[in-house]
Amino acid sequence: MKRKRHQRNLLLGSCPIAMSLTEKYDVFISFRGEDTRDNFLSHLKAELRRKNINAFIDDEMDKGEQISSTLYTKIEQSMTYVIILSEHYASSAWCLDELTKILECKQTYGRDVIPVFYKVDPSNVRKQKKTYAKAFIKHQRQNRDKVETWKAALTQVAELSGWDSKEISSEHNLVTDIVEEILRKKMNCHCLVSDCEGMIGMDNHIEQITSLLHLESEATRIIGIWGMSGIGKTAISQAIYHRLAPQFNSSSMILDVEEETKRFGLPNIEIQYMSELLEEDRLTSRLRCSYVQRLKQTKVLLVLDDVNTSNLNIEPSNFGHGSRIILTSRDMKVLRNANADEIYIVKEMCFQDSLRLFSLNAFKQKYPLNNAYEDLSKKLVSNYAKGVPLALKELGSSLYGETMDAWKSQLQKLEEFPNKNIFDRFKSSYYDGLDPLEKDIFLDIACFYTGQLVYDVAHTLHSCGFYPVTGLNVLIDRGIISISEDRIVMHYLIQKMGQEIVRRQSGNDPGNRTRLWNPEDIYHVLINKGSNAIRCIFLDICKIYKVQLQADTFQMMNNLRILQFYKHFGQGNSNVILREAIENLSRTLTFLCWDGFPQKYLPPEFCPKHLVIIYMRESDLEKLWEGDDQDLPNLKRLDLSRSKKLIKVPDLSLSPNIEEVILSGCESLTEVSSSSFLSKLNCLCLNGCVQLKSLHLPRNVLSRNLGLVVLYDCAKLELSSISSRTHVFFHGGCTHLVRVENLYFLF
Repeated sequence: MKRKRHQRNLLLGSCPIAMSLTEKYDVFISFRGEDTRDNFLSHLKAELRRKNINAFIDDEMDKGEQISSTLYTKIEQSMTYVIILSEHYASSAWCLDELTKILECKQTYGRDVIPVFYKVDPSNVRKQKKTYAKAFIKHQRQNRDKVETWKAALTQVAELSGWDSKEISSEHNLVTDIVEEILRKKMNCHCLVSDCEGMIGMDNHIEQITSLLHLESEATRIIGIWGMSGIGKTAISQAIYHRLAPQFNSSSMILDVEEETKRFGLPNIEIQYMSELLEEDRLTSRLRCSYVQRLKQTKVLLVLDDVNTSNLNIEPSNFGHGSRIILTSRDMKVLRNANADEIYIVKEMCFQDSLRLFSLNAFKQKYPLNNAYEDLSKKLVSNYAKGVPLALKELGSSLYGETMDAWKSQLQKLEEFPNKNIFDRFKSSYYDGLDPLEKDIFLDIACFYTGQLVYDVAHTLHSCGFYPVTGLNVLIDRGIISISEDRIVMHYLIQKMGQEIVRRQSGNDPGNRTRLWNPEDIYHVLINKGSNAIRCIFLDICKIYKVQLQADTFQMMNNLRILQFYKHFGQGNSNVILREAIENLSRTLTFLCWDGFPQKYLPPEFCPKHLVIIYMRESDLEKLWEGDDQDLPNLKRLDLSRSKKLIKVPDLSLSPNIEEVILSGCESLTEVSSSSFLSKLNCLCLNGCVQLKSLHLPRNVLSRNLGLVVLYDCAKLELSSISSRTHVFFHGGCTHLVRVENLYFLF
């Protein structure tokens, strides 16, 4: 019989502070092993497992005289507490410390405590009589400083409404009643969470995923839930599980599958969910076939959270008709390989929901405290967290109770350095699992290419030998990037994580980092001449302080693969000034962009055999080389447009892989030629080359169907040959213009 519950002062209209913590367990069981382990506790454990209640029972932890910090954490991570007050419960200092901590969590977080008076009189507990009195005689000698606290805790728990084993007809009925109460509290708690914090917008997720499950169908279906780290996949899957589990004969949910796999191996995951679905404690892989046969007769709900390996074999035919399997992952390929029938994509929260979630953690209410805090909150939500629940909770919690000055300081700090906890989570989720080439692609995009056209980025990455087709697909599948309107999109938090990885390569010395994009860091490096650690430099040359380069500025950067000094069309003058001619550039350069390059020639000692792309627009170049032309065996793109002093370009046959040649607006250029067939050339732009007189190209030089030749404003051009199939037309300011079959010409 249930003892009368004393009235509790609990405001259901407000959200308990506990909701800002991560609750991992439905219930925590505190007990004295010698009294209950082999009887009442074993029956309670079996019933909890049968009802899919995630319980923490510390019978496997090593117990000493002092309660461990690990166990304190488990208590804090539990939503409800069951205290089994047995004959010798008070003789254990460990149990009494547990009880004290539990009551502390009850007071702090508003959580429920269910006392069970197992074969003891509640009054003996409340007044510490009989065996409880004897226990405290011992404690007076060994734990004098804790005695009064423990006595108060026993008195307090005995005053709570609970269960008395002497008033229940059988132990079986007692266990059933206790588990039913835990279930009621569990459902109430989930409703409160959904209405309060962390689960904002959950009803919409549940509705959409339920529609994908087709619960009316007898077929076994697999549903994937995909999204970036911290987006709420686990919370959504938990909500779905608790909502739908009663509709199935058996159910199991395993959290942190990736972490569990690392610790115990993949086979353990299968044993674990089979054990829960079949309601058996000890399963062995030797009898797997018999377990599968039993599962085939059972309609189950199986939820596996954070699955990021395709080696986990989930076969729908191994489960009964009407079964549903839900997998959450941040890797789309894993869900495709699992043959998911449908994949639900979790997107970022809208601004209003984001502000509400942030406020619940920062102010413990649904809105900011005042207008000043509201302005700062909106900046944090819109400029930094950008709809990711993990970031909204982390930032909100870190600012709870802080002053206005602290808020402003934090906002300024976040502009340069990411939040440590968010950084660690994202690095573990995204970066650590990539292979070396994928890491290079990711860091290049995070530092340089977010928002750029995917076609251009792929070309550049290919020039560096990074296999962009495979690499970009991996990043897309794992939610690291997406493609929108042909441009690469990366979430701000992921981008900041990548940039922070590069920054940490060398603390406060940018000269020893692999990638440089910040004008102030680049200024420091150009003044101090860098090191061989540097791989890429991207600089808007109009945004740096004026800096004078020396002849040997790049001497130490012998591993540089990308040098991009650029400015946007119509911008002012470059702030990068040459005091003397650059003597050398890295032999490993594959991408050279230097808009407004101020020299007549490329450095004489520069070996360009690895160059794939040359962009030197509006330069002072007269020729690429002062002496003999050099081979450019890997060059695919050459853009020297608007280089008004350019007189000559090398014979294009020195670049057998050339695909694009853009010489538009080179007003001093007089001749373009190739002495051999260029099978890959598909774009030749010579418009505005007003002094161009000679264009000598071999037969079928532009062999692709969709090639492009631009020749307008070439008034002095006299064509020698382009193709045996050309037709000569007279048009406008050009003396001769041609059309090659299957090619487009712009006049």
